[in-house]
Amino acid sequence: MMRLGADSMWAHMLAVPALVRRHGFSVATRGHMVCFASTEIAEGVFNHVSGYGTFAPATQRAIDAVLRHYDRLGCIARFELLVPVVSRSDRALLARNGFRDLGAIFHCQVRATDRPPRARTVDGLTVERVARTDGRRYSKVATAGFGGGGTIANVFEQGWTVQIRKSPQVSAFLGSVNGKPAGTGVLYRGHGIGALYSGSVLKRYRGRGIQNAMIAARLAHGWARGLRSFYSWTDAEKSASADNLHDEGFRTRYQVHMYRRPGDR
Repeated sequence: MMRLGADSMWAHMLAVPALVRRHGFSVATRGHMVCFASTEIAEGVFNHVSGYGTFAPATQRAIDAVLRHYDRLGCIARFELLVPVVSRSDRALLARNGFRDLGAIFHCQVRATDRPPRARTVDGLTVERVARTDGRRYSKVATAGFGGGGTIANVFEQGWTVQIRKSPQVSAFLGSVNGKPAGTGVLYRGHGIGALYSGSVLKRYRGRGIQNAMIAARLAHGWARGLRSFYSWTDAEKSASADNLHDEGFRTRYQVHMYRRPGDR
């Protein structure tokens, strides 16, 4: 899961050269971990280390290599950990280096079963796979579904536009009600699993079961291609998004925690 998530984030940050230059984006590997950084944007989504204790054993040498990398960039190192997969001893090693757990930033919802997904129908709703040439339209609808613009939204909007056009790992779906865009969702495939990203429903269409139908469509698409394990992130363990995923057979299995040194600014 963490590796597939890192693949997706890597693709987003480097998708558009103009954004790479504007925001000082970089992606590097240190100690077998993936280091995302932005010299112009402080938010953790663009400044974190993925794979600690999962891509390879956690060692002091690997931590030192990561810290040197971020020091050279003038950026803050934050370690993203999958709990409880990362062992207590590996977490203790980070603590000895001055890092503190900031708590869960995501809850990982997992569906791993040989039971095929259920079909979902909503009156007036059609769900169609987005053509490679129609990525920009899809991304605009997704941005609206998540509530608007801003720098982070712009990066993901442009990132999805490029990935839908170019990446064989990405299948995007657009839900329409009586011909009007209503919901979005991406299935990102790799490492034998499928990740559900970019799930949104425009405000005026919420409460109709549209997101459940978008989830079911992506599961069916992955299932037909041999996938049996899927995951998605939710900000909160108990939320409408989590409830929708649970309705479709997902269960909360892990948490993503962020570790940071208190003195870093």
